Amino acid sequence: MTTNLTIRRATPQDTPVIHGLIRGLAEYEKRPQDMTATVEQLRHWLFERMAAGVLIAEIDGSAVGYALYYPIFGSFAAAGRIYLEDLFVKDEYRGNGFGRTLFMQVAEIAAKEGYSGMEWSCLDWNKPSIEFYNKLGAATESGRVHFDFDKAAMDAVCNACGTVGNTTDSPS
Repeated sequence: MTTNLTIRRATPQDTPVIHGLIRGLAEYEKRPQDMTATVEQLRHWLFERMAAGVLIAEIDGSAVGYALYYPIFGSFAAAGRIYLEDLFVKDEYRGNGFGRTLFMQVAEIAAKEGYSGMEWSCLDWNKPSIEFYNKLGAATESGRVHFDFDKAAMDAVCNACGTVGNTTDSPS
């Protein structure tokens, strides 16, 4: 492993770099068409709204990977966990332990901040990542189905319920 790898928390000035790394992940996942985020949207959500944290892995000041994570809450345990949304290392830097180091940094942040664990998902065809997570000791969860709502579906449900723009503090 190269000894000059550094991992640091991203700053607003890093937003264009983060944007490029996310584009790299979208290409790796064979979904470049899904990368619609703009630099401005990322800056807003990451640094104004503080919706997620980002770590950047660098070699000699050049970004080689990143991890993006955010807190989630489990009601049964009344405990917070970290959701690891993205973990990505550029192809030419894989196999050097950089992904492991990034992952461990997120785990360390979660532990230091009092979270009870981490969770994430992985595309079922991504065998190298699945093997990577298995080697780390991660467990898969059976008995769950992942669901997703895009904005159009969310708006359709809200419109059907008559709740768009009519939010209250308690459910109807």
